[in-house]
Amino acid sequence: MAIRRHHLIEEAKAELDLAYEEVKRAEHAVMELEFEYNERLRDIPQSSPEQGQLIAEKEAKQEAHTLDALYEMQNEAAQRFALVSAAFAIVSSVQDEDMSLDLIKRILFRRDFLRRNKMEVDKHIRSFHRGLRDYMRKESSPEADSVVRTSWMEIERMTAIQAKEAKAA
Repeated sequence: MAIRRHHLIEEAKAELDLAYEEVKRAEHAVMELEFEYNERLRDIPQSSPEQGQLIAEKEAKQEAHTLDALYEMQNEAAQRFALVSAAFAIVSSVQDEDMSLDLIKRILFRRDFLRRNKMEVDKHIRSFHRGLRDYMRKESSPEADSVVRTSWMEIERMTAIQAKEAKAA
């Protein structure tokens, strides 16, 4: 039995790679600014107004690279890839469907969220699970792909709601 790779996981990996490259690019640019301004500051007397202006200019240019936002984007991409990878690993390796569904729920959702949204969570995880099993083991058709994508999109929507609730609490 051949197990086919689904491109949803490959897209999550590509998103993570892209976020990593953006962070690396911005960090490099910030380091270049640091070096450039340190060289310029070397010839200026300490505590002079010009030194303060140069430092403020450097910090403004560094902040324009929005490293904090890029780190957040990279973190979100890493979390998404980890969750997609975990769900795919469970579907492909755990033969018992109930156990597989339970493991995916436990990885993605907190107990309090599951209690309040049990029917909707169960529906989308079951649909994702069956769609991915069909895709990987039977037929990698556009229909099976659509089931996986639609179900995962709903799962991600619910995990976003869960995260928003956790931040509000």
